[in-house]
Amino acid sequence: MAADTLETQFQPVADPSVPAVIEMVDEALRSYFQTPASEPKLTKPDELYKAIRGLMVGKAPGQNGIQNRALEYLPQRAVSQLVRIFYAILLTHHFPSLWKHARVTSNLKPVKDPALPSSYRTH
Repeated sequence: MAADTLETQFQPVADPSVPAVIEMVDEALRSYFQTPASEPKLTKPDELYKAIRGLMVGKAPGQNGIQNRALEYLPQRAVSQLVRIFYAILLTHHFPSLWKHARVTSNLKPVKDPALPSSYRTH
């Protein structure tokens, strides 16, 4: 079903122009990394607090198991500390390895055709 659909959509490329495309992408990346980076626009604690308050409390927790409802009860000091952690990550460019991985699952929407990719929700 979903695996078959994905398999038909994602096939190995046997096009002889692929090495040229890879070289073009490599050159673009080299250029990007040689350009001095601008300082990231840093979020203020009150902006993060507002974002937390806007979370939907009925949603399932992520891999860490923390419910959105629990985040709403974080004291302002904890939110400020989270912002400091985010700053340190942005400024040092060291992202925790856990943030570099995801588990994606597809769930069939109710009363939908399983043969169509649009019939699935991804989480």
